[in-house]
Amino acid sequence: MSGDLTSLQRRVEQISRQYEQAFGIPPGEDWIVFKLQEELGELTQAYLAATGRSRHRLDGVEAQAALSAEIADVLGFVLALAERLGIDADAALAEKWLKYEQT
Repeated sequence: MSGDLTSLQRRVEQISRQYEQAFGIPPGEDWIVFKLQEELGELTQAYLAATGRSRHRLDGVEAQAALSAEIADVLGFVLALAERLGIDADAALAEKWLKYEQT
């Protein structure tokens, strides 16, 4: 991969540390894992609403915005967790997924 993900991972993790300080969250990985689970639930809700399988329905621009925001949250917390755990998400993604890419 390009290495851009590694830089992004570091930046997002720094923002997660600012969030800890701003909201008085004890430093660590636990809250990131719990927040990731929360955000995954919100992504699921947005997906169900956007696909008409929820009593709260979204469509068009509103659906796209909700999905985009929740995907960003999930991705952000995954990257923050990777940084905290010392995992290079760029390398991990290349090793796990990109090996199947046809050249």
